[in-house]
Amino acid sequence: MNEFAVEPTDPRFNPAPSLITLCNAFCGFASIVYAIASYARGEAPPTACIWLLLGSLLFDTIDGLVARALHASSIHGGQLDSLSDAISFGAAPAVAIFVFISRGANHTPAAIALIWGVALFYLGCTLWRLARYNTKSILGMKDEDCFEGLPSPAAACLIYSTGIFLPTIGLGPHLLFSFSLGFTLLAGVLMVSRIPYPHVSRYVSGESRRLSAVFASVVVGSVVLFRSSAPIICAYVYFLIAPLVELQMRHSTEDPSQA
Repeated sequence: MNEFAVEPTDPRFNPAPSLITLCNAFCGFASIVYAIASYARGEAPPTACIWLLLGSLLFDTIDGLVARALHASSIHGGQLDSLSDAISFGAAPAVAIFVFISRGANHTPAAIALIWGVALFYLGCTLWRLARYNTKSILGMKDEDCFEGLPSPAAACLIYSTGIFLPTIGLGPHLLFSFSLGFTLLAGVLMVSRIPYPHVSRYVSGESRRLSAVFASVVVGSVVLFRSSAPIICAYVYFLIAPLVELQMRHSTEDPSQA
């Protein structure tokens, strides 16, 4: 993720990271198009949406690495990164969950209004979280050790898992409808919450060899076994375990006798 540092008119400004960031936005836009096309055909969101999400995650990671390698961090890059994230991890998942739930609903006016409300709630939470992150970055109040609330890329993985993989477990239509709505609301609430979610880099930073080994095993194993489902598996692990790990790390830091 690009950080705020120099203006785009600064002689040091390098457009390379921002061009990579745009690829993140392009993947998000393509995911929206695929989801809408599937809705028009009366089909479930295609697995292409998952691969496009993978592309967004990849470009969202690479742009920050390139920016740091080229010493090209900029205010322009940071703002563009947030705008791209709003498309790929905000609008695209909101459209995907809308398409998925609408396809399985009974299309009563109340049900349609509820679907609209939940999709808009999720999108609003994503934008709120990104704005909060930007504000703290600009004011120098950002916590370098962890995120405040569930990161939007992880939330997007959870949303896509609801829309594409949840139907495979054989839930009834009413239970599937209710669970999908509740899961989307939960993801939105967690994004704007104050729950600490550590940076993934901390899992491989050497702070805990056992933790690093477990994390590496989960990532490699999920990619080998589940392929396109790998980001979903990793997102669930992060969603469920990361807050507990962060709290344990903080407790160990406060209590040296347990280090």
